[in-house]
Amino acid sequence: MKRLFLLFIAISIVSCKTATPIKQKTAFRLSDNWLLKKVSFVDPNIFEKTILFNDATNQCFKDSRWQFNPKNTIGTYAINDLYCTIGKREISYRFLKTEEKTGYSHIVLKTKNKAGTSKDYRIKITEISSTSMQWHYVIYIKNERHTINMLFEKA
Repeated sequence: MKRLFLLFIAISIVSCKTATPIKQKTAFRLSDNWLLKKVSFVDPNIFEKTILFNDATNQCFKDSRWQFNPKNTIGTYAINDLYCTIGKREISYRFLKTEEKTGYSHIVLKTKNKAGTSKDYRIKITEISSTSMQWHYVIYIKNERHTINMLFEKA
């Protein structure tokens, strides 16, 4: 009888124990067509004309169109400002990590300039939804570190 009572207590304790939630890691995908709506400095007191991605000024990138293909992690962006060197550029990208705490994803964006030389740029994707995406891209101006905020809308 005593054993039966202890077995009953043990089963009751085990059945009442709360289940530990399992964290689901969502597969991050960068895909589809995007319009770069705003390029700004995170530091609000600075306004500089600077070259982004070894290609064009930050002002030229406004309203550029970006396309990402998740199957082969390649894509393009197209500068559309008539006062800039317009046209489509090829890019590729790879994922580095996703921060568990913030959920930010880090990618390396590889671009090619007009001479065919490629260069890697580290990007932090700070927000992504079905309709918008935000990147932070670090640059140096006069040996000072600044962050560029790039806000995209789904095209």
